[in-house]
Amino acid sequence: MVVILVALLWYVGTTVPATYHPGETVILKGVDYIYHTILGIKVEFLGLAFLMYFGINLLFTVRLRRVLGKNGVKTSFGKTLLAQYAGMLTSDVTPGRSGYVLTPVYLRDQNVPTTKSLSSVLGIQTFEFLIKVVGGIGAVILLVTTVPSSTWDNVFHHVQIAGVNAGLLLAILGISLMMVGAIVLAAFTWSQRAISIFDRIANWRFLKRFTGSLIGKLDEYKESSGSTSKAIPEILALTSACWVIKGFEWWFLGYALGISTLTWTWWLAFFLIHPLVTALAFIPITPAGIGVQEFGIVGILGLLGVAAPIAGVFALLARGLLIFEDLAGIPQIAKSTSLIFSHQKTEGRMEPKPGGPPLTPL
Repeated sequence: MVVILVALLWYVGTTVPATYHPGETVILKGVDYIYHTILGIKVEFLGLAFLMYFGINLLFTVRLRRVLGKNGVKTSFGKTLLAQYAGMLTSDVTPGRSGYVLTPVYLRDQNVPTTKSLSSVLGIQTFEFLIKVVGGIGAVILLVTTVPSSTWDNVFHHVQIAGVNAGLLLAILGISLMMVGAIVLAAFTWSQRAISIFDRIANWRFLKRFTGSLIGKLDEYKESSGSTSKAIPEILALTSACWVIKGFEWWFLGYALGISTLTWTWWLAFFLIHPLVTALAFIPITPAGIGVQEFGIVGILGLLGVAAPIAGVFALLARGLLIFEDLAGIPQIAKSTSLIFSHQKTEGRMEPKPGGPPLTPL
């Protein structure tokens, strides 16, 4: 991750005019440019971008509560919002954003059964991925039909693999990852055959000693998955609404940096390219694709005529804004962790010694 981010700063530094700070190393020049660009940001529009992300998390919370409601589980909006932020923060620091599947752990203080919360989260993520696939395909169509081939070659330095531009291959890779993720999650959420295969694997005699407690939960999980499918229309509607708001978030951030104007053409561009470049966050090389996604943003915005230094600042701010707001989940992570350890400690105290009388809880 550090190597990739240093490479990004070096790339930004090489594109800064040589008269900017002559004598500085390339990396320091890039850092200095980013620093001065941030100082010139329109704070009011950065605040609007921050507000858009807050709105997205509110809708995410509504979506999760609605799906859990289909499973007969009632939750508190405030506590579920904190669990949502905790899940997002965990995804910010784990490869492939896989940490979001720990959201059921953060819901345990509301006595939400893990089988129901897990099937809800996986069902939601299935459609999250599918909508990103649709958006990514739309972005590729937009870029291929509007950006001259010479611009593709200039931005990606004529790099081709098997006769295909590297930038286009990068976009296709991101879309493919999201599609594979959607198929896997859909199979594990709604395919009884896939769950049965997992059941057989878990019952394998070499694994059974490790999966014994899990096997008994599979029947509950199958039932919860069926209830989750009833919420598909609401999942689609709320996820699409979040995608629209994300377009506004990036639109405001772009305007705050002077990248875009407040025109619907730029909003459509951000609306479409967001699912394309964020797909790179699911490449499990670095935590949440840090560095990989930023290079993708620089490349895609470069196709739209945005200079690499400004695009780099946009990429770093887009991630920093998310992490800063997701820090609201720290108290919930701490609380859930303490609950887990206290539960384990209680179980240890209650375990009777061999041959001794049974112990009763204090």
